[in-house]
Amino acid sequence: MYSSCLTVNSEQNSWIALTKLAQMLSPVWLACSGGIDSLWLLHFFKHIAKIEVRPVFFDHPGVYSQERSAALTAVHSENGLVVDFSREEMIAVWGDSQEIRCYRCKRHLFERLVRLADDSITLCDGTHVDDSPKRRPGMRALLELGVQSPLRLCGWHKEMIRNAAREAGLTAWNQTARACLVVDGKFRMD
Repeated sequence: MYSSCLTVNSEQNSWIALTKLAQMLSPVWLACSGGIDSLWLLHFFKHIAKIEVRPVFFDHPGVYSQERSAALTAVHSENGLVVDFSREEMIAVWGDSQEIRCYRCKRHLFERLVRLADDSITLCDGTHVDDSPKRRPGMRALLELGVQSPLRLCGWHKEMIRNAAREAGLTAWNQTARACLVVDGKFRMD
Protein backbone atom coordinates (compact mmCIF):
# COMPACT_ATOMS: atom_id res chain seq x y z
CA MET A 1 0.00 0.00 0.00
CA TYR A 2 1.24 3.46 -0.87
CA SER A 3 -0.68 5.55 1.64
CA SER A 4 2.29 6.33 3.88
CA CYS A 5 4.54 7.64 1.09
CA LEU A 6 2.70 10.92 0.50
CA THR A 7 1.51 13.80 2.64
CA VAL A 8 -1.31 15.94 1.33
CA ASN A 9 -2.24 19.23 2.98
CA SER A 10 -3.45 21.44 0.12
CA GLU A 11 -5.08 21.17 -3.28
CA GLN A 12 -1.77 21.91 -5.02
CA ASN A 13 -0.11 19.16 -3.01
CA SER A 14 -2.94 16.81 -4.06
CA TRP A 15 -1.95 17.29 -7.72
CA ILE A 16 1.73 16.74 -6.95
CA ALA A 17 0.99 13.72 -4.78
CA LEU A 18 -1.25 12.16 -7.44
CA THR A 19 1.42 12.64 -10.10
CA LYS A 20 4.12 11.07 -7.93
CA LEU A 21 1.88 8.19 -6.91
CA ALA A 22 0.88 7.54 -10.53
CA GLN A 23 4.53 7.24 -11.50
CA MET A 24 5.13 4.75 -8.68
CA LEU A 25 2.08 2.66 -9.60
CA SER A 26 2.69 2.39 -13.35
CA PRO A 27 1.76 0.28 -15.25
CA VAL A 28 -1.87 0.52 -14.14
CA TRP A 29 -5.13 -1.18 -14.98
CA LEU A 30 -7.86 1.25 -13.97
CA ALA A 31 -11.38 0.04 -13.23
CA CYS A 32 -13.40 2.47 -15.32
CA SER A 33 -17.03 2.52 -14.21
CA GLY A 34 -18.06 5.29 -16.58
CA GLY A 35 -18.52 7.72 -13.70
CA ILE A 36 -16.60 11.00 -13.62
CA ASP A 37 -14.19 9.82 -10.91
CA SER A 38 -12.67 7.00 -12.94
CA LEU A 39 -12.96 8.93 -16.21
CA TRP A 40 -11.04 11.83 -14.67
CA LEU A 41 -8.41 9.49 -13.23
CA LEU A 42 -7.96 7.85 -16.63
CA HIS A 43 -7.47 11.29 -18.20
CA PHE A 44 -5.03 12.26 -15.45
CA PHE A 45 -2.96 9.08 -15.78
CA LYS A 46 -2.79 9.29 -19.58
CA HIS A 47 -2.48 13.01 -20.28
CA ILE A 48 -1.01 14.59 -17.15
CA ALA A 49 1.06 11.92 -15.37
CA LYS A 50 1.73 10.26 -18.76
CA ILE A 51 1.93 6.75 -17.35
CA GLU A 52 1.01 3.43 -18.89
CA VAL A 53 -2.67 2.89 -18.13
CA ARG A 54 -5.26 0.47 -19.43
CA PRO A 55 -8.94 1.10 -18.61
CA VAL A 56 -11.02 -1.91 -17.60
CA PHE A 57 -14.80 -2.00 -17.62
CA PHE A 58 -16.79 -4.57 -15.64
CA ASP A 59 -19.80 -5.09 -17.89
CA HIS A 60 -22.64 -6.43 -15.76
CA PRO A 61 -26.41 -5.84 -15.72
CA GLY A 62 -26.32 -3.47 -12.73
CA VAL A 63 -24.55 -0.69 -14.66
CA TYR A 64 -26.56 2.37 -15.74
CA SER A 65 -26.66 2.76 -19.54
CA GLN A 66 -25.06 6.24 -19.41
CA GLU A 67 -22.08 4.90 -17.44
CA ARG A 68 -21.83 1.80 -19.66
CA SER A 69 -21.66 4.00 -22.75
CA ALA A 70 -19.02 6.33 -21.27
CA ALA A 71 -16.90 3.43 -20.01
CA LEU A 72 -17.07 1.54 -23.30
CA THR A 73 -16.07 4.68 -25.20
CA ALA A 74 -13.03 5.14 -22.93
CA VAL A 75 -12.11 1.46 -23.07
CA HIS A 76 -12.35 1.24 -26.85
CA SER A 77 -10.41 4.46 -27.44
CA GLU A 78 -7.59 3.38 -25.12
CA ASN A 79 -7.25 -0.30 -26.08
CA GLY A 80 -8.81 -1.25 -22.77
CA LEU A 81 -10.37 -4.42 -21.51
CA VAL A 82 -14.04 -5.35 -21.05
CA VAL A 83 -14.72 -8.07 -18.49
CA ASP A 84 -18.19 -9.55 -18.96
CA PHE A 85 -20.43 -10.83 -16.17
CA SER A 86 -23.76 -12.49 -16.90
CA ARG A 87 -27.08 -11.59 -15.31
CA GLU A 88 -27.38 -15.02 -13.66
CA GLU A 89 -23.83 -14.85 -12.29
CA MET A 90 -24.36 -11.41 -10.79
CA ILE A 91 -27.78 -12.19 -9.30
CA ALA A 92 -26.11 -15.10 -7.48
CA VAL A 93 -23.31 -12.80 -6.28
CA TRP A 94 -25.68 -10.05 -5.14
CA GLY A 95 -27.83 -12.51 -3.23
CA ASP A 96 -30.55 -11.50 -0.80
CA SER A 97 -28.50 -9.62 1.79
CA GLN A 98 -28.42 -5.89 1.09
CA GLU A 99 -25.89 -5.40 3.90
CA ILE A 100 -23.13 -7.35 2.12
CA ARG A 101 -24.28 -7.06 -1.50
CA CYS A 102 -21.88 -4.24 -2.42
CA TYR A 103 -18.96 -6.01 -0.76
CA ARG A 104 -19.70 -9.32 -2.49
CA CYS A 105 -20.08 -7.63 -5.86
CA LYS A 106 -16.88 -5.60 -5.64
CA ARG A 107 -14.99 -8.65 -4.41
CA HIS A 108 -16.30 -10.79 -7.28
CA LEU A 109 -15.50 -8.22 -9.97
CA PHE A 110 -11.98 -7.45 -8.78
CA GLU A 111 -11.08 -11.09 -8.05
CA ARG A 112 -11.56 -11.75 -11.76
CA LEU A 113 -9.32 -8.79 -12.59
CA VAL A 114 -6.65 -9.96 -10.15
CA ARG A 115 -6.59 -13.30 -12.00
CA LEU A 116 -6.22 -11.57 -15.38
CA ALA A 117 -3.42 -9.16 -14.42
CA ASP A 118 0.19 -10.18 -14.02
CA ASP A 119 2.22 -9.17 -10.97
CA SER A 120 3.77 -6.12 -12.67
CA ILE A 121 0.39 -4.39 -13.01
CA THR A 122 -1.17 -2.23 -10.30
CA LEU A 123 -4.95 -2.41 -10.10
CA CYS A 124 -6.64 0.92 -9.33
CA ASP A 125 -10.11 2.38 -8.99
CA GLY A 126 -11.67 5.85 -8.75
CA THR A 127 -12.61 5.89 -5.06
CA HIS A 128 -12.01 9.33 -3.48
CA VAL A 129 -12.06 10.83 0.02
CA ASP A 130 -15.79 11.61 -0.04
CA ASP A 131 -16.56 7.90 -0.50
CA SER A 132 -17.45 6.61 2.94
CA PRO A 133 -16.71 2.96 3.80
CA LYS A 134 -20.03 2.88 5.71
CA ARG A 135 -21.93 3.94 2.59
CA ARG A 136 -19.70 1.90 0.26
CA PRO A 137 -18.96 -1.46 1.91
CA GLY A 138 -17.28 -2.64 -1.29
CA MET A 139 -14.24 -0.59 -0.29
CA ARG A 140 -13.32 -3.38 2.12
CA ALA A 141 -12.97 -5.77 -0.85
CA LEU A 142 -10.60 -3.33 -2.56
CA LEU A 143 -8.39 -3.25 0.51
CA GLU A 144 -8.42 -7.04 0.84
CA LEU A 145 -7.39 -7.49 -2.80
CA GLY A 146 -4.70 -4.78 -2.81
CA VAL A 147 -6.54 -2.50 -5.25
CA GLN A 148 -5.18 1.05 -4.99
CA SER A 149 -7.41 4.13 -4.81
CA PRO A 150 -5.06 6.95 -5.88
CA LEU A 151 -7.63 9.75 -5.58
CA ARG A 152 -8.44 8.73 -2.02
CA LEU A 153 -4.78 8.27 -1.09
CA CYS A 154 -3.89 11.74 -2.38
CA GLY A 155 -6.74 13.66 -0.79
CA TRP A 156 -8.95 14.22 -3.83
CA HIS A 157 -12.63 14.89 -3.11
CA LYS A 158 -15.58 15.06 -5.49
CA GLU A 159 -15.55 18.84 -5.93
CA MET A 160 -11.86 18.80 -6.89
CA ILE A 161 -12.49 15.98 -9.37
CA ARG A 162 -15.43 17.80 -10.97
CA ASN A 163 -13.47 21.07 -11.23
CA ALA A 164 -10.42 19.36 -12.73
CA ALA A 165 -12.59 17.38 -15.16
CA ARG A 166 -14.40 20.56 -16.26
CA GLU A 167 -11.09 22.38 -16.79
CA ALA A 168 -9.80 19.39 -18.81
CA GLY A 169 -12.87 19.56 -21.05
CA LEU A 170 -14.39 16.24 -20.00
CA THR A 171 -18.06 16.40 -20.93
CA ALA A 172 -19.17 14.27 -17.96
CA TRP A 173 -17.71 16.65 -15.36
CA ASN A 174 -21.15 17.36 -13.86
CA GLN A 175 -22.56 13.85 -14.31
CA THR A 176 -24.94 12.71 -11.59
CA ALA A 177 -23.18 10.64 -8.92
CA ARG A 178 -24.77 7.19 -8.70
CA ALA A 179 -23.93 3.81 -7.31
CA CYS A 180 -25.46 1.10 -9.53
CA LEU A 181 -28.93 -0.06 -10.47
CA VAL A 182 -28.86 -2.71 -7.73
CA VAL A 183 -27.83 -0.40 -4.89
CA ASP A 184 -30.26 2.24 -6.14
CA GLY A 185 -33.08 -0.36 -6.09
CA LYS A 186 -33.74 -0.07 -9.83
CA PHE A 187 -32.68 -3.58 -10.87
CA ARG A 188 -35.25 -6.38 -10.96
CA MET A 189 -33.82 -9.63 -9.61
CA ASP A 190 -36.71 -11.74 -10.92
